[in-house]
Amino acid sequence: MTRIATRIARVGMAGSVAALMAMPALSATRPDQPVQAWPAMAGVETATLLEQAQDLPTSDMAVGDQPYCAADSEIHQTLQDDFNEAPVPGDGHAATELWASDQMGTWTLVAPRPDNTSCIIASGIGYDMARNVDVYYQTAGLR
Repeated sequence: MTRIATRIARVGMAGSVAALMAMPALSATRPDQPVQAWPAMAGVETATLLEQAQDLPTSDMAVGDQPYCAADSEIHQTLQDDFNEAPVPGDGHAATELWASDQMGTWTLVAPRPDNTSCIIASGIGYDMARNVDVYYQTAGLR
C-alpha cells in the first residue's frame, strides 16, 4: 500500500511541476494582451536612443546608465537564451532589428552598428506573430 501511495505522490508531484513550468508561457501568450513598450533608458525616448546608439560605448566600458550595448553575438545569445527571442522577418525601421518570442510574448528592438556590435534600445510585451510588425515600432515610438 505504501508503494502505491508513493507512486501516486510522485506522479502528482511531477504533474504539478510540469503545470507550474507551463503557466508563465501560457499566461504570456494571451491573444488579448496589449502591446506595451519601454525604452532601454528611463526618461529617454526610443527615437533618441536610436540616434545615440551609434556613439555609445559597449556596456563593459560604459560610465553610468545607458542601454545595453555589446558584440552582436552576445546580444543575440542573450535574446535567444534568456528570452527565447528570434529575429522577426521584415524591413525593420531605421535600420533596427525586431526580435521576439511568440511563446513568451516578449519583444526587443536592437540597433545594429557597423562595428559588429549592437544596442538594445527598447523592449516590450504583447508580442503575437499574427500582428503587423508596425505595431511594435509604433508602440516604441519609432513610426
